[in-house]
Amino acid sequence: MKWIGTNNWCNFPDINHNDMKNFRPYTWLLITIIFASACDRITPPYESLTDSREGASIFVAKANGGIQNLAIFPYEPERTFRFNAGFGAVGLPANPIEVTFSEDTHAFDSLNAIRIANNQQPYLRFPDDAYRIDQLKLVIPKGGLSSDFATLTYFPENFDAENDHLLALTITNASGYPITSLAKTLLVVAPKLEPKPLATRGWVATASSQQDNGWEDTGLASAVLDGNLSTIWHAQYDPVSTTFPHWLSFDMVSEHFVTKIAMAPRQNNPRGFTKFRLEGSLDGSNWFSLGEDLRFDPANLAYQEYPIEPQQLKHIRLTMLEGLQDLSFLAEFVVYAY
Repeated sequence: MKWIGTNNWCNFPDINHNDMKNFRPYTWLLITIIFASACDRITPPYESLTDSREGASIFVAKANGGIQNLAIFPYEPERTFRFNAGFGAVGLPANPIEVTFSEDTHAFDSLNAIRIANNQQPYLRFPDDAYRIDQLKLVIPKGGLSSDFATLTYFPENFDAENDHLLALTITNASGYPITSLAKTLLVVAPKLEPKPLATRGWVATASSQQDNGWEDTGLASAVLDGNLSTIWHAQYDPVSTTFPHWLSFDMVSEHFVTKIAMAPRQNNPRGFTKFRLEGSLDGSNWFSLGEDLRFDPANLAYQEYPIEPQQLKHIRLTMLEGLQDLSFLAEFVVYAY
């Protein structure tokens, strides 16, 4: 007995007359069945097209990832977020499946009830002028596992930066297919912006005057950026004593979207400055007001915060106008930004 076409496992053996005499009838039948079964191309069940709804499910592809936070900052005129629907079953859909989404006010209210119970600020709805969705009816094609995409276009500056906003979108219909209860709702959040203190590495601090006593950072303008309440900037008093106004200026090297500043007074002397103004600049030459006639309590040892109109800044200048003595000093100056 020899094999025909050694590279084709589905060719039957070429059996001569002498070989056949050695086979019993049922043996020959068994050989025929084995070769026929091996060579019959069978489509696996998971690749077969089916209309059966049993065991099938439709779901939001991104719902398993939990809440989807949109990128709000840095501000851009518009940004986009895409989502779609998925299909799960043994087999593939024999016909297209239309999947319909709608806004879910029940989910919105339920999440807010939980937040309120936990003493959290409730979500706000997406403002009408802050977003648009190009389509809410998506199609999973015949033989496909996922639908086309819907695009949420949003406009970051139209959200209230001090509040979290929520948009809940739920699959409400899927051409009669079961919808996965735990993955049918997409939760999209435009988070409130949380200002954070900026790292000051590389910043340049200058002053109207400073007292250099030869101790590292003590008396120098740079002392207010080191994060150490024990080191201070001090206006010059030796060999010549200086008087108001005193100023400190900070070059932040690059632009930041600044929201507020904070200052901590000298911790062992309550006779510092009490009144100041704050200015900002993008180039270090053209200055504009960030706050006038602001009050500072040198006896309050905590950090005292001063919000400003959020904006891009590269330089900030603090001008001290009056105090409890002619000289002035400061322990720390902190800038907060998104």
